Amino acid sequence: MATAGVCLIAFAAAAACGPGGASGQGAEGSVRDTSAAPGASGTAQVKAAAGALSGDQLARAALVTGDVKDFSAEPLEGGTPTGSSRTAKAECMPFVAVINGTPEPAPSATVYRRLVKASEDGQADQTVVTEVLGAHPSGATDVLPRLRTAIDACADGFKTKGGDLEPSEFTEVKEVPAPKVGDEALAYELMGTAQGDPVPMVFLVVRSGTTVVTYYAVDVSGDDTPRIPSELAVAQAAKLKS
Repeated sequence: MATAGVCLIAFAAAAACGPGGASGQGAEGSVRDTSAAPGASGTAQVKAAAGALSGDQLARAALVTGDVKDFSAEPLEGGTPTGSSRTAKAECMPFVAVINGTPEPAPSATVYRRLVKASEDGQADQTVVTEVLGAHPSGATDVLPRLRTAIDACADGFKTKGGDLEPSEFTEVKEVPAPKVGDEALAYELMGTAQGDPVPMVFLVVRSGTTVVTYYAVDVSGDDTPRIPSELAVAQAAKLKS
């Protein structure tokens, strides 16, 4: 799948997408902060206070190996994984922004993690979830309502294009059940296509105070709708709140 689809699939496989799908270098790219230097992940719990967290605080608040049974957590490899896809269907841009790694409104700091179910090592259907934590000094409460509005407006799908690549097509958007976690949560499924084959993608977006966390999983085989284990979101929300 071109542009957005390529970035998203590579994202789930722990490869970072840069503008136009280019790969960056270095693990530091899994933290983006406009106000502070990147920080390493750790086990310390960070309270999501009235002000937005810095990149260093986000990195310490992100899930680490051991926070959720059977799951390992690691920074995404490569440069800052942001895409540059657009869509002519303006009402669908909230989805494209999430796919690009820059949800609207744009966060001041972003941290990326790859969550893998270690007990499924070697299995073709191993659970792999990408986690994106974003700090929002303002506008955190706007992220989920924009996505809800886009679900209704884009139920029949949309196309994206970026750079010189051919359009990517998403044929369907629908809301799916979300766990009751954080201050608010929303889950939806995007049905993409790759060379005519279906590529289901599931997203879970959770707001905890001024932090918005997006989880997504992709099934490149197109056989099954991927699942995002709710215990990941529960553990992350608890870590941000404590």
